[in-house]
Amino acid sequence: MTSVAGRSAGPIVAGRSETRSGREVWWAGHEGVLLPELDREQVTAGVDPIQLLAGSTTVIAVGPLTNLAEAVELPGHAIEQCFVMGGDFSLAKDEHNIKSDVDAAVAVFASEVPATVIGLDQTTRIRLGGEVVATIESAGPLGRLLAGEMRQFWKFMATDSNVPHDPAAVLMLTDPELFTFATGRIEVDGDGFTRFTPGAGPHRIVTDLDTEQVPRRIVDRILAACGAR
Repeated sequence: MTSVAGRSAGPIVAGRSETRSGREVWWAGHEGVLLPELDREQVTAGVDPIQLLAGSTTVIAVGPLTNLAEAVELPGHAIEQCFVMGGDFSLAKDEHNIKSDVDAAVAVFASEVPATVIGLDQTTRIRLGGEVVATIESAGPLGRLLAGEMRQFWKFMATDSNVPHDPAAVLMLTDPELFTFATGRIEVDGDGFTRFTPGAGPHRIVTDLDTEQVPRRIVDRILAACGAR
C-alpha cells in the first residue's frame, strides 16, 4: 500500500507466528487480496522483530500484543510509551486484540511501560460511511485502493459503514487535543476483559473524544496521503 502512495515504509518485519497464550488469532480471510502484487512483497532481511520494537521509543500497537510483550521484557529496551487500540473499559465485552493473546496483554500492562489506550467503548462512537468513502475513492490510486478495501469489509460484515479503530489509536499520538484521558492502571483478567482503576499509575485510557473532529481528521489525513490535500 505504501508503494501505491509513492512512499517508503521503512523496515517491514514479520512478528511471532504464535501467540504467547497459544490462542489462534482470527482473521476474516480477505485481508490484502486487493493489494497489487502482494505476492511479490518481501520482509526486510536480517531484522529481528522484537529487537526492532525494543529499540523504538514510541510504539503504536493495533493488533494482539504478542510482540510488544516480548519487547518490553527485554532488559534495556528503549520503549518510553506505547499507544494501544484494545479493550473495552465499559466492561460490556471482551475485545479482539486483547483476547487474541491475553497472556501478552497482561505482560504489557504489568511492565509499567506508559501506555495510552483507546477501547471499543470509545472507538465505536465514530463511523465512516458511504459519502466519506466516495470522497476517498476520488483521491487517486491510493484512494481507490482504500475505498475498495473498506467496501470489501462492509460486504463481509453486511453493513454500510465501519469503525476506524486503528486510525483513532494513531490519532491519540498525533492529535491528543481531540481526546479526554484518565490516568490510572489497567488490568486484564483471564477472560480478556480490561479493567481500569483511576489514580496513580502508568496508564491512560480515553474517556471521551470529539465525535465530529476525530473522523474528520482521519479522513483529512487519508486524503493528504493520497495527495488530495
